Amino acid sequence: MTGDPEWLPALTRLDGSSGDLGGYRVTGGIGGAAFQWEELEDAAVRLRSIAADADRIYFDIYALQLTIQDSRIFMVPGRVSAQDAMRRALAAVQASADEVREIADQVSRAREAYGQAEAAANGALNGLMQGTWWLSTPLGALGNELRPTLMGTESLINNGTRGLLALPPVPGPPDDSRYSEPASTTERLVPNLVETANGLGLLQPAPIAVTRRADAGNGPGGELAAGAVPLEATPAGLLARAGAAAAAGPGTIEILETEAATGKSWVVSLPGTQSQGPEATANPFDETGVAEALAYDSRHVSAAVSAALEEAGAEAADHVVLVGYSQGGIHAMNMAADKAFLAEHNVSYVLTAGSPVGDVNLPEGLRSLHLEHVQDWVPGADGRASPDTRDRVTVTLTNDVATPDGEDGGLGPGHDFGNYVAGARLLQDSSDVSVTDAGLALGAAVGGGLASRHLFTLTRQVPAREPVPPHKRASSSFRNRPHGY
Repeated sequence: MTGDPEWLPALTRLDGSSGDLGGYRVTGGIGGAAFQWEELEDAAVRLRSIAADADRIYFDIYALQLTIQDSRIFMVPGRVSAQDAMRRALAAVQASADEVREIADQVSRAREAYGQAEAAANGALNGLMQGTWWLSTPLGALGNELRPTLMGTESLINNGTRGLLALPPVPGPPDDSRYSEPASTTERLVPNLVETANGLGLLQPAPIAVTRRADAGNGPGGELAAGAVPLEATPAGLLARAGAAAAAGPGTIEILETEAATGKSWVVSLPGTQSQGPEATANPFDETGVAEALAYDSRHVSAAVSAALEEAGAEAADHVVLVGYSQGGIHAMNMAADKAFLAEHNVSYVLTAGSPVGDVNLPEGLRSLHLEHVQDWVPGADGRASPDTRDRVTVTLTNDVATPDGEDGGLGPGHDFGNYVAGARLLQDSSDVSVTDAGLALGAAVGGGLASRHLFTLTRQVPAREPVPPHKRASSSFRNRPHGY
C-alpha cells in the first residue's frame, strides 16, 4: 500500500492540549496525546497479530492443497477446480497478510512521527522559556495583579531558581521506573527548607486527633433530615463540598455517604489552607499543613482521614472519592498514592482544584480530574505539569478573572475558590471527550442524589514550644511520593 491511510486517527493534541474550548483547555484522558499514542501502538500490535493469523491460515491452505495433489485421488471429480480455488485462496491470503503488515508499519511510522513532532515542539518551547523567563514572568505578573501566573511560576522554578542557585537536576534512582525525569528545583529545596524551619520550632507536623461532630445536618426546621444533604455528582457539585467543609469551621472535613451504581460510596472533602502563621497550631490545615503535604506525604492527615472514614462506617470494599481545594488537593493526592491508605480504602477518584500535584503519581486505573487556572501560581508551585495519561485529566481555566474592588486579593483571583467552582460549571456541557469521560466516571463513582453527611474536626497535637536539638530535628520522608517534594 502507498500513501497515507485515511483511517489513521488524527491527534487533536499534538502539543498535549486540546486548545481553548471557550474558557479552558484540556490535557490527558482519552483525548490526550499520550492515550492516542497508546492506541496507535496497540493498533500496530493487533494488526501484526492479524497478519500472523493470516500466515497460519496460509499454511493450512497450503497443506490442504498438497493433499489434493496426491496422485491417489487423481481421478476424483472436481479435483482440478479445487486446486484452482486453493491457488486463488493462497494468493488472496498472502496479499491480505502483506497489506495488513504494511498498515501496521504505517501506524508505527505515524506514532514515531507524532512523537518526534512533539519532542521538537517541546524542545523549542522549553528553549524559549529558558531564554525569556526573566522577562515573561514579571510581565505576566504585571497583568495578574502583581502575582505570578501558572506558566510564569513553573518557568521561574524550573529556570530562574535553578540558575540562581546553581542547582543541576538530580535524577531519581535508575532502577526505579517511576522516575521518568529529573527532580525539579522545588522538589530539591522544600525538604531542606522544611527541615530548617523544624529546627526553629516552625512548621512541625504532629499526630492528629479525630472528633465526630453532632451538627452534620441542616439543623432544626430544615427541609432535609439531620445529616442529609443533596449531592450533585459533577465536578462543580463535588468541588462545592470542599467549600462546605471549610464553612463548617477550622480543621473540619466533610464525609458524604451515598449510593452509587457499584455500591456504597464515600466522598471526603478537604478544605484549602486556613491561615494561622508559621507556627504549628491545632488546625491541621494551617501553613504547617502545607509543609506536611509537601514534605511528609500527608502522613498525619492521611491517618486522620482513615480514622474518620472508619468512624463514619466505611468498609474496605466501599468506593472512596477524595476532593480537595489547594492544600486539601495535595492531601487528597497523597492519600490516593499512599499504599497504606489504599490497603484500607478503595479510592476510585480524586478531584482537585488549585493544587500543585503534578509530581504525585497515582496507581494505574485510579481516575483523577485536576482544575488549574492560567492566573493561579499555586498549582505551578511544584514546577511540574500533571502527567498526560489515560486516567488523569487536567483542565486549565483560561477565562480572565479579577479581584472585586474593595476585597482582599489573597493569593490572587486565579486561586479564588469561587472562580474555580464557576470554572467547573463550564465543564458540564463540554464537548471535549476527555472531560466528558472524566465526568461520567465521576458520576458513576459517586451516584449523587441525597447523601448522609458526617462532619469531623481534626485537631493537631501541637508540639511544645521549645528549641529542638539538631539530632532530633524532623527529617523529610518521601516514601509514597515518586518525586519526593
